[in-house]
Amino acid sequence: MCAGALVLAACGSVPVDSGGRLYPAAGVIRGTVSYQGPRPCSQNGHIVGSAVLLVFDRRNPPPPDGAAATAPNFVAVTGDVLFANEPRFTGADMYCPAAAGFTQAIAATAPFEVAPLAGASYEIRAFYDSTGNFLPEFSIRNLPERGDIAGGAIDTADALKPVNAGNPDYQPLFLPIDVGVAQPLAAEAPAGAIPVFAIPDSGFVADNVAVTIAAPLPTTRPYFYAQGEDVEFDVGQGGIPTAVVQSSDGPATNANGIAGALETDPNLAPVLTIPQDIAVFAPPAAPTPQSLNHFESAFPHLRLAWGVPSGELAAATVAPFGMQVAPFVPPGAGLLVFQDATLDPATQTYVGAQIPEGGGVPQLWPQVVLERVPDPGAAGPEPTVLIQGITLAGSTGADSLLATVAASLAGQLFDAAHGMPIVAVQDHVTVMLRPSAICLPASGPPGTLVTPYLTGTAADVDCSSPPCVSTGALNQPLVSPSLLGNPAVAALVDAVAPPSCLPLGRYAINVVYPDGQAWTVPNEAGVCSGNEGATDYAGLTCTLQPRPVLYSQGARAVVEVVAPSDPTYCVDHPVPAACATSQ
Repeated sequence: MCAGALVLAACGSVPVDSGGRLYPAAGVIRGTVSYQGPRPCSQNGHIVGSAVLLVFDRRNPPPPDGAAATAPNFVAVTGDVLFANEPRFTGADMYCPAAAGFTQAIAATAPFEVAPLAGASYEIRAFYDSTGNFLPEFSIRNLPERGDIAGGAIDTADALKPVNAGNPDYQPLFLPIDVGVAQPLAAEAPAGAIPVFAIPDSGFVADNVAVTIAAPLPTTRPYFYAQGEDVEFDVGQGGIPTAVVQSSDGPATNANGIAGALETDPNLAPVLTIPQDIAVFAPPAAPTPQSLNHFESAFPHLRLAWGVPSGELAAATVAPFGMQVAPFVPPGAGLLVFQDATLDPATQTYVGAQIPEGGGVPQLWPQVVLERVPDPGAAGPEPTVLIQGITLAGSTGADSLLATVAASLAGQLFDAAHGMPIVAVQDHVTVMLRPSAICLPASGPPGTLVTPYLTGTAADVDCSSPPCVSTGALNQPLVSPSLLGNPAVAALVDAVAPPSCLPLGRYAINVVYPDGQAWTVPNEAGVCSGNEGATDYAGLTCTLQPRPVLYSQGARAVVEVVAPSDPTYCVDHPVPAACATSQ
């Protein structure tokens, strides 16, 4: 006998008089979750925490592999179920065996079932929530943190290869879990395309799925607060001095860096604005220190400071937030910056990666992506709009493109002999923001690349005699025609729009590590919502249900795309339909 609506799909149809169905046929994934790790904590006679299994459509996985903000479905296998035979502490305080010196690893298994699911090819990403504070509806509580044990339905043989041991660049190979019957692909479908899956009338069960949770997370989530920078280029001196002009930890005091913002309330103004018609230089034909600085000077810059300001630290680390932040003291507290790498299958060694545009610029973690905040008044679902950043190395003392390339050439970012990135713990990360956006349909990637200009003046300069003068050729490509052939780009983009203005709006800031740990601002810690009442910025509390408000995590922690510098340009080059709200 079947019990509960969640398993209706596995038990057959539910007929009604009209010959239809009370519930549509759906899919189920079921199997076994296996845990290997430290003994769990316990309290009041119960095991603390749960094994959380997040089910994602493979066509739109979460960052850093995709853009999914939430999982289509998930299940939590409670600690009491997973550790049925584990002794537990009956007192009111939490007892953790590891803190008492019992550090041996244990193994445990339990069945799981996830339903209902639409037809699709899925992957499962999982972790054991060791503190019991997982809350799927809150961004500050919906991802793993330090001390949790990560895993999923993965290729365990690949994970255990010696080349992957201890490598922060390693990302597990998540195994496909097909729910439904695959439909034929179109003749023009690219190699590796994922087909559409249909659920038969009798439902569909993907059975005997093995989920393994065994990788302890030694680092915190990449907590940060946002600052907008003003970049001044002095080509004669060959340097790029930068200054923070707006910061999310205080109200706006002037218009520096936020010209054109729609908000006049100093508590709502963004830390940085970008005009819809932003123009930049094309890469220099002859890279020199001066021309690379000149090239960088036109890009908007963000500075992401570690953790929270000192004045918010006490409130951030206790209930209701419980953030694992601390003052910047490496190696235990700070933002981790290191080069991305790909595994060369022929040599079985990792090779440091460059950004898709190439040019010798290393691809660095963390990944920084801006995502347009949905308009609550929109008439229909909105496409996801992303602006991607280029992370710069700060360990050399100069957060610039030039210093980042120089550090890469000098072997300061990647240890080629050992095939490992050199991890720097920094109190901030500086990010160049690309002058383009990616508009993704509701179904997920791929989408459309949007940029105001396809060509620009090359950033070459002649400094043979002061003052330096611009010598760059006109009408040089900003977007290489071969860019769409890069696998990292092709996963997100399959078309480039004609020159088009960027979509207006406020953009949240996401910072992601390769293991999936992430942090986003604005978040619930910085704003009141629902039955909490309005945000009282003067008292940093909520008007109906008082609780602390972390100003640095709130409404100011956004970048805003504002009206164009040339009003006529966006009339002639409007935002493409791929970025518009669905009606």
